[in-house]
Amino acid sequence: MEQSWPCVGCGYCCIRQTCTFGRQRHPQATGQLCPELTWNGKRYVCRMMTLSDSMTAFYREQLQAGLGCRSYCNPWRSEVRKRTVDEMASVAGESYYGEKAKKKAS
Repeated sequence: MEQSWPCVGCGYCCIRQTCTFGRQRHPQATGQLCPELTWNGKRYVCRMMTLSDSMTAFYREQLQAGLGCRSYCNPWRSEVRKRTVDEMASVAGESYYGEKAKKKAS
C-alpha cells in the first residue's frame, strides 16, 4: 500500500500538474495556474472540491480527496504559504508558467 500523509493544502500537487478535470473545465488556461486552485489566506483549496453541484462527489472520488498526500518528495509540506511564480515554475517547469500566470499570481 502506498504511504500517504494528511493534505496540508500546500498546493504542490496541483501546481506541479493540473488535473484532468481542471484542464477540461478551463482549456483556455493551458500553461497557467489552474483557475480552480485558490489561496484562502491559510492554504490552497481546489474549488471543484467545494462545489455544490452533482459533480462534486465525482471529482472528490476521482481525485482521491481526503486520502492524503502521496508526494513523498514534496518540499512544500513543511511551509504552507502562497507561492511565487518562480516557485511554481520550479515544480511545474519554466515553460508551463508564462506571462499570464505571472500576472495572476501577483
